[in-house]
Formats: sequence, structure tokens, C-alpha cells
Amino acid sequence: MEKIFMRTIVTLALLIPTLAFATPGIMKQFIAMYPEITDSQLASCRTCHMPAEKDFLNSYGIALRENLLDFSAVEAQDVDGDGASNIEEIQALQLPGSQAQQDEVFVFTNRIGAITFNHEKHSLAKEYQSEGVCSNCHSDDTFPRKFDDNVYWQKIAHPLCKGCHKKSDSTNAPKRCFECHDKTAKASNQ
Repeated sequence: MEKIFMRTIVTLALLIPTLAFATPGIMKQFIAMYPEITDSQLASCRTCHMPAEKDFLNSYGIALRENLLDFSAVEAQDVDGDGASNIEEIQALQLPGSQAQQDEVFVFTNRIGAITFNHEKHSLAKEYQSEGVCSNCHSDDTFPRKFDDNVYWQKIAHPLCKGCHKKSDSTNAPKRCFECHDKTAKASNQ
């Protein structure tokens, strides 16, 4: 117990100057706490920032901020609501602040065939019409910022996604149903 307390005090003492903004120092401390994440997808800014929920932080980043960057204090929590604790996801080299398993890839299941959606590319790559502006796709009337595969998305996705794909000049933008829907990946939950 005393060892954990001392580790927390030392970590806080090192991190207090960086609490105002994300810095490489925070990532260094995260890697020092969990050395197994070195060279994994967790050794990147998206661990705390994608998908952003508030103040450019995801649910894991928010939990860390609320706990003064005490990594141990949030280990038992499941901040992204996917059924796995933060420490379980970190040990599995998965993103604790995202229900996506890697690269912000979400799979929307439905009765015609699953749709694999790369959020990171759609939100950051210049060739996509979102242009890095969250509100182009996320608002009270469109997609919420928290992924939930138990929600039926067709009424939102069809006008929004199909609309962008139809307006797009890119030959890579799917325009037909089964260019997005994968018939071989049918799901029964919707």
C-alpha cells in the first residue's frame, strides 16, 4: 500500500506542471507506468483524445484529468462502457477510451451486412468531407460521440453517409449498398 502511495505521489509531482495540456511528458509517464505499451497503438495521442467527448479528450482522458493523472486510480473503471476495465484494455493493448479496438475502426452490425467504418480516416484525412470538424457529422440530430452498436443507425447513417458519398468526387467513396454493407458479416442483433 505504501509503495502504491509513494508511486502516486512521485507521478503527481512529475506531472503537476503538465496538467494544463497534453505533453510528451504525460505520454512518457504513461509508458513508464505500462512499459508493455511501447510501440503499440497506445503510445499515441489518441489514447486520451480519440474519440473526443469534451475539451478534446475522450472518456479515458477525462477520467485521468479528474484523477489528477493518477493512472492507477482509473484502472478498475470501464470509462468507454465496453465491458472491459481500463487496465484489461491496456494489458490487451486496446484503447481504454474508445469502443473501437484499433485505429478508431467501428463495425456497425445490421441485418443486411456489417459496415466497417474507419472513424480516424473520416475525421482526419483531408480527402473526406468532414475536414476534421466534428460537428460536420456529430450533433444532437446526427451521430452521438459515443459509439453504441445496440442503436439502430439507419435513419441517421443513410442520409448523412450516403449524402457525403454521393457528393464526393472520390472514386473511392462507395455509392452502392453492398460497397459498404458486407453480406458475409450479417448480424442478428438488429
